[in-house]
Formats: sequence, structure tokens, C-alpha cells
Amino acid sequence: MKRIYLDNASTAFPKAPGVSKAIADYIETGCINLYRTESRLIENGFDILMSLRSMLAKLYNYNHPECIAFTKNITEALNWIITGLFKEGEHVIVSSNEHNAVMRPVNQLGLKVTRIPSDIMGYNDYSELNSMITSETRGIIINTASNVSGAIQNLEIPGEIARKHNIPFIVDTAQASPYADIDMEALSISALGFTGHKGFLGPEGTGGMILKREIAEKISPLIAGGTGSESDREEIPTTLPERLSPGTENMTGLAGLEKALKWSIEQRKLSFSHELDMTRKLYEGIESINGIEAVGVPIDSPRTALLSVVSNKMDIAEIAYKLLERGNIETRVGLHCAPSAHRSIGTFPTGTIRFSPGPFTTEEDIETTLMLLKEIINE
Repeated sequence: MKRIYLDNASTAFPKAPGVSKAIADYIETGCINLYRTESRLIENGFDILMSLRSMLAKLYNYNHPECIAFTKNITEALNWIITGLFKEGEHVIVSSNEHNAVMRPVNQLGLKVTRIPSDIMGYNDYSELNSMITSETRGIIINTASNVSGAIQNLEIPGEIARKHNIPFIVDTAQASPYADIDMEALSISALGFTGHKGFLGPEGTGGMILKREIAEKISPLIAGGTGSESDREEIPTTLPERLSPGTENMTGLAGLEKALKWSIEQRKLSFSHELDMTRKLYEGIESINGIEAVGVPIDSPRTALLSVVSNKMDIAEIAYKLLERGNIETRVGLHCAPSAHRSIGTFPTGTIRFSPGPFTTEEDIETTLMLLKEIINE
């Protein structure tokens, strides 16, 4: 039975063309421990990292590629940013649509939190944001695109308010990149996290962060260890990017990410247009089926290519199970590690079934899904 994959918001599948070959080639012929091994392959390893940093710096418009650090995922990057910038008892402002990758480290650190309210569609309401700032406020954190409602948020307003009050503005780009335009300079973004395995179509286990230089020079590494540089000292190195890169890099994954990034950035407009077309087709089909309903962002509003669906006729977990059992259709059901976002759109605590087409989803995939959905709901 054909695999119909509609969970690209969790991780992209298939990956970008050439990714598996890039990984295999690196494993078979290119393995090296950069900054450490005396080898003729050093140049190739440096080229991979330089290419990655150059593409990311250009994509997010911050011309300091040395301020990019790679992590195993965006969760690690956001934890690093939050624990590195804030101290227990300090005040931060977050949106009501944050993922647990932000909320759990915020709570673990014991920060005081004020939430920006959201409307029922999942869009942030910034009307009172300026008045939320106090003398104790140390930062604003915004999720660019919700993994629940699909809402792409306005970043200009919180960025300007953060700049005005001289506090860090931190952005989660997990669901938004490479499709949304995120300009660190224009939006006064102090730090952002990115992931390699979603919209970039790269391997799992890759991600990272970009920090304004003044932050990159002072933030404490999440872990400390050997960097292959300044090895005469037992203190954290001062040079960038080495001070943000302790231990051995995931060069195998980064070789795959470098290949994926080239393809996904080049194809991003075409890919996003196709994904939205598939989402629209799915949305229109669901609207015609009694007993299920798409919630969150209207189809013609600023959004990503995902749909959250609820039912008044059948348990959503049962629907998801039957889609998989009968049609090998893969979705995600539940709260999607974002309970606050579900509260925003009124689907807590049950959650939703989330359908998220990707650049390789076909019309046939959507038609098969709609046909089976209708069959299941009408039983």
C-alpha cells in the first residue's frame, strides 16, 4: 500500500533530492574531526560549514555567519538562548501560541511570564503589548508560525517594541522557514532558532541558532568542552564560531543539511505555492464533509500549509487510526506539544488531527485522503 505522508509539520518526507547521497558520500569518503585531524579532507569539511553559514546568513539577513551555531534541533537552540539570556525570576513576554520548546525551559528556569493574547484563529493580538513591558522585562519571544493553527504571525510589531525598549527579541522559526521572509536586521531580531528537518527538508538531528554578535560573544555555551582551538586554555574560547561549537559537530547530518538547504531555498516559492494548493484542496474537501471541520486560520489568510481538524461525530484519535489502518495515511493527532496554541483556538484538551502536505504531496494523495475521510465519518 502506498505511503501517503501528511505530517510534514513534524518532519519533512521525502527529504530534498540529493540529501541521502550527500550523507552517504560523507560517511564513505569524507569523515573527519574538524579542528583536530591533520587531513587533506579538512578543506571539504570547512566548505560544508562555510556554505551552510553563508546560506543561512543570507536567508535571515544577518551578515555575521560566525554567529551561527549548530545544534541537534531547534529545541536545543531555544533552550540555549533562553537559559543563556535570562535568569530565574526575570520577566519575559511570550505569545499564547508558543510550543513547549519555549514554554518548558521558560518554566524550568522559573521566569515570570506574561502571555500576548490570541484570537480564535491563532493570530497574536499585540494591541496591549507595549503596556506589558515593565522595568523587569528582559525579552519577548514569538513563534513565527503556529504548528497548530497554521497562523503566520506579524513580527514587525513585537520587533519594534523590543527595539524601543532595548530588550532582546527572540524568534522561533521552526514552522516558518524557509517560506516566511524573516529579516533579522529589519525586524530587530536578537536571536532566532531554526530546524533542519522540516521546511529545509534536511536530516533529523540538525538545527541551530543565529545570534546578534553582541549576544554570541557573551552567551554561555549550553555545554562546554573541546573546540580544537585555544587548547592551551581551560576557559571557554573567545573566538567565533568556535566558542559556540564545543565537541564534535554532527558533520554527517550537516553534510545532508547543506545539500537540502541549497535545494529548499532555491525552490522555496514554488514549493510553498504547491503546498498551499494541496492545503486548499484538502480544506475545500473537508468543508464538504458533514461531521468534520477545519479550525484555525482561514484558507486565504497568512498561513502555512497545515490544517487542524476536529469532529463532532467521532473521536479524532479513532479517525487518525483508521486513516492509517485503511489507507496508510500518516497524520498527527493530539496537542502537538503546544497546549497554549490549542487553548488559543479552543481545541484544548482534546486537540486536533493535523494534516500537513509537503512539496512532494500529490493531488492523488489528497483525493485519496478525502475519499477515506468521508467514508470513515459516514460509517
